[in-house]
Amino acid sequence: MKKLFNGISFMIGLSLILAACSLPGPGDVSSEDAAATAEAGSLVTVDLAGPSMAVGSKYPYVDGTILVAVPGGSFLMGHDQKDNPIHEVTLSDFWIYSTKVTNTQYAACVQAGICTPPDLENNPTFGSYRHINFPVTGVNHTQAGAYCAFVKGRLPSEAEWEKTARGPEGNIFPWGDEAPVCDLLNFDFCKSETSAVNDYDKGVSYYSAFDMAGNAREWVADWYSLTYYSESPAEDPLGPEFGEKRSVRGSSYQDGQDAVMPSNRFALDPEENLSDLGFRCVIEDPMHFAPMCEVLGYVGTGPNGEEADCTPTVMCNDVSISQNPLCTRNYFPYTIVTVNLGDTPPDGWTYDVPGCSAVPGEQTATKDKFSCLPGAVGPATAQGSCVELESCVSTCPMYYTKVGDACVWDGGGTSGTACLPGHTYDPLTQCCSAVPGAGVDFGLCPVGTYPFNGACIANPNAVVDSAVQDIEFLGCTPPPDGGGDDDGDDDTPGCQPPANGCPMSGEQWNPATCSCYCPAGPTACG
Repeated sequence: MKKLFNGISFMIGLSLILAACSLPGPGDVSSEDAAATAEAGSLVTVDLAGPSMAVGSKYPYVDGTILVAVPGGSFLMGHDQKDNPIHEVTLSDFWIYSTKVTNTQYAACVQAGICTPPDLENNPTFGSYRHINFPVTGVNHTQAGAYCAFVKGRLPSEAEWEKTARGPEGNIFPWGDEAPVCDLLNFDFCKSETSAVNDYDKGVSYYSAFDMAGNAREWVADWYSLTYYSESPAEDPLGPEFGEKRSVRGSSYQDGQDAVMPSNRFALDPEENLSDLGFRCVIEDPMHFAPMCEVLGYVGTGPNGEEADCTPTVMCNDVSISQNPLCTRNYFPYTIVTVNLGDTPPDGWTYDVPGCSAVPGEQTATKDKFSCLPGAVGPATAQGSCVELESCVSTCPMYYTKVGDACVWDGGGTSGTACLPGHTYDPLTQCCSAVPGAGVDFGLCPVGTYPFNGACIANPNAVVDSAVQDIEFLGCTPPPDGGGDDDGDDDTPGCQPPANGCPMSGEQWNPATCSCYCPAGPTACG
């Protein structure tokens, strides 16, 4: 059984860029001049200050992530470890991803031809719809760096990563000094795999970054040296100039309590990858990219990652198809195809087994059987449905206004002019729109939400289920001795076609059901 919308391909294939904007951006002119400018079809722009660099400041970024501000200043790094002694470090301002890079974000980079796919042995769920907001794993250091470059960023230095995780006072854990428990992070097999990147809002760091402990380890920029932090510069340390291994920070869902302190340092050959190793990016200029002209509204998660007042509840049913290839007693092949509906409500479903005849008395509200002969058109198909048990009103990200089902940029928040590959910048409207016919659209739902029915929702299970199967037949060859059934003849007693053929023109005899049927449909023969 396979999904109608299949994971990452659904996220990439679904166009979340609806149309080019028609709203002008802000102008540094009077209202009269602005009206004249609009009539003239040109636009006078201003430089915007952008988001403030202060603790708690957040900014929605071009790939759907939320950036968090880490203001410059000193912090306590290290924790009485040989390769990371306690010492004071001063860093400049920087913006960092509040979450690890997700499968769907990385898939957009692969679709654009910039990134290479992850190692599917270490990320077998890369194409799974349920895992689109899980951290991308199975990528080496070069692949991680390529994604950050794709969004005009870079991997964080070890010092930047540790400050984001521990805050200016050097907390033992991201959330403080309280011992780790499964409500705070995904560790020690609290879950049997990685989890969505913003599942653990109780365990965020001082700067509101998720998963700075647990879930998946993270590549950082530095080469690894056991002695570097005994002799590193006090300001903006970047790691050794050369090395054999790259540094790895954080911990994974497999690690126990002793390994989850974010002051721990690890290292790995930069060409290797792991099933529990991902990354996040640092962005030098959050206003580099222009906004998308239109994105879908979303529900379930607020523009800065906070919980919304309403979470939608959607129930979908499952459908399945099973087959039982058989032979008649005179070695004629036929197949019984059964379509099933599960998990009701909802009750609505559709199915089709073209070229086959319904088995009398076998149809119910949740099951139907068909008898198929060789030459059946096929394939057998079935599709379920979904019902929304609780609906929510969709809202828009910061600097967007809701217009119908779309969120239209209001002209604020950025002075950037760059667009992701597959999109072009419109100097009149000052936003990015998809190039018609380019075939490259990027999922722009905020991290933690999923596109569904014209909105981004928090429920990843709201996917219509479908199944498709080609009809299979046995090779019903008589045995070499020509033997037949137990009574010594080669026919099927009591199941013979009418002596003068089927009564209606175009009908055929079905030896499996001992009846005539119309292959073109019940009303096509006569």
